[in-house]
Amino acid sequence: MIKAVFFDVDGTLLSHTIKRIPQDTVKALHELKARGVKIFLATGRHSTELRELPVNVADFDGYVTLNGQLCLDETGKIAHGDPFGEPVVQKLVSVFREKKYPLAFVEAERFYINYVDDVVREAQRSISTPVPETGTYEGGEIYQAIVFLTREEEAGFRSQLPEECRFTRWCDGGVDIISDQGGKTEGIKYFCDQYDISREEIMAFGDAENDIDMLRYAGIGVAMGNAEDTVRKCADYVTDSVDDGGIRNALKHFQVLN
Repeated sequence: MIKAVFFDVDGTLLSHTIKRIPQDTVKALHELKARGVKIFLATGRHSTELRELPVNVADFDGYVTLNGQLCLDETGKIAHGDPFGEPVVQKLVSVFREKKYPLAFVEAERFYINYVDDVVREAQRSISTPVPETGTYEGGEIYQAIVFLTREEEAGFRSQLPEECRFTRWCDGGVDIISDQGGKTEGIKYFCDQYDISREEIMAFGDAENDIDMLRYAGIGVAMGNAEDTVRKCADYVTDSVDDGGIRNALKHFQVLN
C-alpha cells in the first residue's frame, strides 16, 4: 500500500510548456490527500524559488529541497539540514572568487551567484526562472552549489573540487553540487522516519538525473514520459509526459487512485 508520494518539480509537476501544474495533476494531488496519502515535493530548488513558482496548489506534508540537503516541514520551516563541511566550503569559495565558471551558492535564506553569462540565462530560462542575483560569500552555511557549464566542461571542473562533492545535472547547462552523502533519497529517508513509512510504501516521480537516486530508492519509481533516457532506464515504470496526464495515469496504473 502506498502511503506517501514524492514529486520532483520541474518537468514532473510543473510543465514549462504551460508554465504551471496541469489541472489533472492538481486534481490528483487533492485526491491523494483525501485518501490519506502524504504528498511531498522533492526538488533541487530553493525555498525562495518555490514561493515564487505556481506550485502551491495543495497542502504538501513536507519539502525535500536542495536535493535533500535541506528539508522543510509542512509550514516551510527548516526541519533537517546537512550543509557542506569546512574543507569543501573553502574550495568552493576559492572557485567562486576565481570566476572562471558561473557558480551559485545556496544558503538557508540566500541564493546568489558570482557572475552571469549566457549559459546561466539559458539554463534558468529552461526552468522558467529568473537568473540569481550576484552576490558575495559572507560566511554562511552552504547547503548546495550550482555550476553553470556544458557537459564537455564538466570533467575539468570536477577535478578542481574535493571527492566529498557529488554532481547531479538538471539541464544541459546546469549542475547541482551537493555532499557525496546527500541526494533526494536522504531527504526522503528523513520524512519516512518521521512518519514511520517504509521505502516499499512510497512512490516517487521524476524526469532528470538528480531524480535517479530517489526513483531507485522508492518502492515504485516512475519516470515521466519527457524524462531523459538515463532516468527512464532506472525507473520501475515510464508514464506519459507532464503535459499528457503522466502523473494521474501512473497513479491509476498502480491503483493508488481510481
